[in-house]
Amino acid sequence: MEEPINVKEVSKLTYGILKSNGFEIETTGENLKTLAEFRIYLTKRLSKMLDDDYNGVINLLYRIDVDEEELHKLFSSSNKDFIPAALADLIINRQIEKIKWRLKIENGEI
Repeated sequence: MEEPINVKEVSKLTYGILKSNGFEIETTGENLKTLAEFRIYLTKRLSKMLDDDYNGVINLLYRIDVDEEELHKLFSSSNKDFIPAALADLIINRQIEKIKWRLKIENGEI
């Protein structure tokens, strides 16, 4: 049976990469209870980051290894209002994939 992904693991991994890319962070995620709460926080943060440092966000997305095709579709869209929430989803999903791979490696499954 697959272990559930802990919001603290996802937020810690994401906060680490945000911080290492020079983005200020207000919290370590310890107070977050669900991925939905983290998504709300990350969406708000990404909205501000896109306004302040668009190129920095693009570099961050490449460092996180978000799918380039998905990013291209997202940024080509005519409706720009949903971009921060969609980016939050892409980041969270990619971080979950990384955590699952690490668990498989640790458990000797690959």
